[in-house]
Amino acid sequence: MGEPVGLEYDLYEVGSLDGILGNDHAVKRLRDFASDINKGVKRGPLMVCGPTGIGKTAAVHLLAKENDWNVVELNASDYRDKETIERSLLSAATSRSLFGARNLVLLDEIDDIAAGFDKGAGGAISNLISQSKNPVIFIANDMWDQSITFLRGKAEAVEFKKLMPDTVHRILLNLCKRHSIKANPVSVQMIASRANGDARSAINDMSIIIGTDVQEELTEVIGLRDRKVDVFNALDKIFLNSTISASLRAVTNTDLTNDMLMRWIEENIPKQYRNSAEISAAFDSLASASMFATRAVRAQYYTYWRYMNVLMSSGVALAKTRYPEFRSGYAFPKVIKDLSSSKTTRNQEKAIAVKLQRSFHSSVKRIVRNEMQMLARLAAQSIKENESSRDEIIESMAAAYLLDEKEIEYMLKLNS
Repeated sequence: MGEPVGLEYDLYEVGSLDGILGNDHAVKRLRDFASDINKGVKRGPLMVCGPTGIGKTAAVHLLAKENDWNVVELNASDYRDKETIERSLLSAATSRSLFGARNLVLLDEIDDIAAGFDKGAGGAISNLISQSKNPVIFIANDMWDQSITFLRGKAEAVEFKKLMPDTVHRILLNLCKRHSIKANPVSVQMIASRANGDARSAINDMSIIIGTDVQEELTEVIGLRDRKVDVFNALDKIFLNSTISASLRAVTNTDLTNDMLMRWIEENIPKQYRNSAEISAAFDSLASASMFATRAVRAQYYTYWRYMNVLMSSGVALAKTRYPEFRSGYAFPKVIKDLSSSKTTRNQEKAIAVKLQRSFHSSVKRIVRNEMQMLARLAAQSIKENESSRDEIIESMAAAYLLDEKEIEYMLKLNS
């Protein structure tokens, strides 16, 4: 199977606000907001809200680009205390950039990090709103989250709706056209229909199948992801955040098995972190998480999962020394790719093992691992020592185990 191409282009890049599909009304309200600001009309802050992966953050950045605004955005872990907010944000909110451009003060994922605010942080943001001479925008998944009640009545809501499957499909088709990507139409349609309205998740899925020669098989595996928190959103919370609460919440809310989630994290640590010290620290945390997972099963003491969850989420998230300066697509765990590419082989082995159960009275898994290998070695040895011809071996095995010629030929190849 071919490996996914190195993505020298940014799959997540959209050229303009016109490329944000499915939320025309919200985009219009953003443009109206910018128009008023540019005319000198006093506008309060916006609360851009809606489900993950539908283009909220991209739309705000594109709005700034469209109006030549300078974006002042702090990492979610950086604006939890009053001092940082006043030092970093208040000056940006009350002044212009070096070349006279307006500053757009952007506080992303405000609902995720507000729960960890230090005393006075909420008041500092309220003070920022009252003093700001520049546009201020908050982004949240849930504007009704209890942690941001201090913003009620102070920010105007601009709601982005969940995307319809046909809209996600159009986004993927536009992506393929923009980057001259050759994608299987069936796979693109399947990814769009299974994305549950999350365009970012669908684009991540596309990044996995690009450049492979088994796109439909990989898409089938991708389609198995049906969980409360999409794995890509969980990975975002780990690799693109530096907070304990957000990354831990994402991991504990996903329905992915612990082992499979660790495989996802393991596969992507070297892609997301470039600093050797960060990579080493992240793998150390993941190794400790794996140790507690094993202890939990062996001791049947699942309280150990608490430590496992913290280490594989927050431990990996806090391994980085600075906020990532790049965005790399996520890689599918190699074990899942291998399962996909070996699907035909595994099905054939299972079919043979089911027939052999009549003679060996064992499990299918054990027969594949033991008895099939043994029969293959005995047959090969008999042919090598001229005790039987290949045709005789095939005839005798067909009579003894009710196997057809193709199945026997497959078994004989096991020892070649």
